[in-house]
Amino acid sequence: MSKIRISAALPLFMAAILAGCGGDRQEQNWYSGELSAPQQANYETIQLQEREYVRTTGGSLHAYYPISEALCWEEDSVARFREILVRKGDEVREGDAIATFDIEVSMADREELSLSLARKTENLSRGTEDRLSAIEEAREDTEGLRDHELRIAQLRIEKLEIEYEQFVYQSEREIARLKKSLEELEEKASNDTLFAPFDGVIDSVTFYNPGDLMTKDSVLVTMHATDQFYLAADNGFDGLRYNMDVIVEAGRKNERKTYVGKVVAVPAVLPATVSGAKALIELYEEIPTEDLATSIQYQYNMEELQDVLVLERGAVYPDNGKSYVYVLEGDMVQKRYVVPGLNNMKEIWILDGVSEGQTVIAD
Repeated sequence: MSKIRISAALPLFMAAILAGCGGDRQEQNWYSGELSAPQQANYETIQLQEREYVRTTGGSLHAYYPISEALCWEEDSVARFREILVRKGDEVREGDAIATFDIEVSMADREELSLSLARKTENLSRGTEDRLSAIEEAREDTEGLRDHELRIAQLRIEKLEIEYEQFVYQSEREIARLKKSLEELEEKASNDTLFAPFDGVIDSVTFYNPGDLMTKDSVLVTMHATDQFYLAADNGFDGLRYNMDVIVEAGRKNERKTYVGKVVAVPAVLPATVSGAKALIELYEEIPTEDLATSIQYQYNMEELQDVLVLERGAVYPDNGKSYVYVLEGDMVQKRYVVPGLNNMKEIWILDGVSEGQTVIAD
């Protein structure tokens, strides 16, 4: 911008004409000789040039974690709530205990299985001993036998051995079944803890009293994974487009930091699993976790034009629905009507009425 001193002759001349419009035409011949020296005026001017026009807009963001889960009691066994081991906001690691329960397993069933197992084990031991003794006695009885009698005695021994093998096989099989059933029952009784399925942060905790019955749809806590997140815009996202660059500001007062990111998803392309209408933004650089809890603002270029005539808003004046500017040509000031286009808080795009290289009065 520059300061230029110009003559005010034209405004004085126009004022004199207007002053004489109401009188007699003969009285309008008020001028004779030269005009007195005009007053000098200072104007701040703008040399019109084609340049960039930008209009920015934005809004607020919040952290959105795509991996989240509601943890429920999902076992088949009946359980009663015992204790919750986490609080809202706690950071947990995969495998950390979340809550504990008392599993209702029938004591009668456990005792019956244990007793049956003990009896079968004892029967196997006693039966094995008895059958081996009988086989040994039968073998001793073969001493001194010949021909037909010896053959009959040997067949009897073979029968005793087969019965012994069948007895051992059936007994061991039944013992294995009872052991497995008892182990399953013990495992069910000991499966009394709910664990974190991944590294993350606890979002909410449901209150239960000790002894409350747990069902498969009883949500105990909700949590989200912290290894991946996006910044989500819930409002004013209509102008956000896929792959658009955005400027993000986050951090506490007097410690605000600026980050650059891009739009990676808009409502039209988000999967149905994403609740609500969101535009998701991913940053090119890492942002501290503590800054995600502060006020997060974003900004992007809503309108952007190259090589257009742009004027400061203060240089364009309204006039009954029209707009005009003052153009300086030599030492003459002329009022020019212009056609404005888009505008932002500081500038207006001028479509017609002035051209590049002209000088416009800015104040």
